[in-house]
Amino acid sequence: MPKRDSVHNLIKQALINDGWDITDDPYIISYGKRFLFVDLGAKESRFIGARREGVKIAVEIKEFQGRSVIADMEQAVGQYVLYRLLLKKTDTDRLIYLAVPSAAYEGIFKEPVGELIISDLPLSLIVIDTDKKEVIRWILPPSIGK
Repeated sequence: MPKRDSVHNLIKQALINDGWDITDDPYIISYGKRFLFVDLGAKESRFIGARREGVKIAVEIKEFQGRSVIADMEQAVGQYVLYRLLLKKTDTDRLIYLAVPSAAYEGIFKEPVGELIISDLPLSLIVIDTDKKEVIRWILPPSIGK
């Protein structure tokens, strides 16, 4: 199993505080002879706003604290795309999200390269205030958010 990001438990708690039941830690995708580990699997535990009860998500957590923020982005996007493809084959009801601390969102994701990835990939993103352990923002691609 891969090493967890240092913000793993803070982001996990923020999702719990936001009304999610953590069902898997990690969420394992089995495909062919391979097993891949997404950081969390969760299920909506209560009706909040427009979200439906019972929605299932997989959450990949990235803190963007490596030597190169671009290398971190390349790794995060690669994992996100691979997991999204595999979930389309193995768990079609589960949505994939990338969860990041607010500092990463205010940094690389507010730069043109980050904005391009969010809009054109498209990327579903959860922004977390790790100090308060709360979800600040859910960012859905335009085609999903409508």
